[in-house]
Amino acid sequence: MLETFDPVPAEIASAISDGLSAFNESAEIRREAFAIVWRENGGLAGGITASVSFSVLFIGNLWVAKSLRLSGIGTKLMSAAEEEGRRRAAVTACVDTLSTQAPDFYPRLGYVEFGRVSGHAGGRPVDRIWFRKELSAAT
Repeated sequence: MLETFDPVPAEIASAISDGLSAFNESAEIRREAFAIVWRENGGLAGGITASVSFSVLFIGNLWVAKSLRLSGIGTKLMSAAEEEGRRRAAVTACVDTLSTQAPDFYPRLGYVEFGRVSGHAGGRPVDRIWFRKELSAAT
């Protein structure tokens, strides 16, 4: 029997995630998740979530408070995540973004586009774009 959930109940999301994690562990595919944050005046002003699995750094989410965007914090967070990825033996980094978000940011950091899917949101075209960077050659 198939069921569709919208929104997804937390227990369903956890069961699926836990099941996949158990399978990956049995196949010796480890996923090491971490987060790095930027604080200003005692508050959270930005952060990045990421994980390393099979020598690849996967950037999950990068966020900087609106008032601090274009101040270099995003670049510092990316650099720190890449360094942590290297420390965890990652040799490649991957990140994705939308054409409405930060498609020009990642190439400035040495990332190269390797995939794109076009779609629509709110009646306008939106692309999801994937980027990669070789960390072994990064400085």
